[in-house]
Amino acid sequence: MHFLAHYYTELPANNPLFVAALTVPDLTPRFTKTYNSSIVKHPLPEDEKLQQIHTGIVQHFGADKRFHNSPLFLLHVSSATQSFLEAGLSREQLRLSVIAHIAVEMLIDRQIILENENICTEYYALLEKADETVLTSYFDFFLLENEKRKFFHSFQFYKEKRFLFLFNKLENIVFGLEKVYGSVAKTEFTETEKRKFLTALHNIDFNMRYSWQEILKR
Repeated sequence: MHFLAHYYTELPANNPLFVAALTVPDLTPRFTKTYNSSIVKHPLPEDEKLQQIHTGIVQHFGADKRFHNSPLFLLHVSSATQSFLEAGLSREQLRLSVIAHIAVEMLIDRQIILENENICTEYYALLEKADETVLTSYFDFFLLENEKRKFFHSFQFYKEKRFLFLFNKLENIVFGLEKVYGSVAKTEFTETEKRKFLTALHNIDFNMRYSWQEILKR
């Protein structure tokens, strides 16, 4: 599940710390491993504000587990992979099923924005209100110095760029796919591949327009 979908599925969430915490697992490299090996074994904070952060992180992991096991989500990933193949993209050159997974998640965020851009505006406004001294205290409570540094580096950039607003154009979804996939595969799409991805995304986006809300309900 991508960033805006995590917020959307928690509405009417309006606590800035909780909303900011929803971003922690995705903005902090290898945070899932840290969570499973350290945080779940640690006594939980008693402070109410720190509990809001912890609840947001727990909700993130729970939502991802339900979402990624949804038969409808898996069906869309399979369909997206097929669309990539039909557009002429190669399984030998690219891990198309991985890219399809990311694409479906990003396109759901796109549909949320197309339906009501104010949701995205409200989301970023809540992130700006999140008290970073309290967020810092959460990482300090669990003695996560490296994770704290990595999170705040990403969090500041994420708030400043507000890149989710760019999802109203499919060309920017291609750009987002390249950045996310490239960070893992250490490669870039060729110009020909970008054109093929854009062609495929038009078809995938059309199919998701009428089913994205059902995916999030699962």
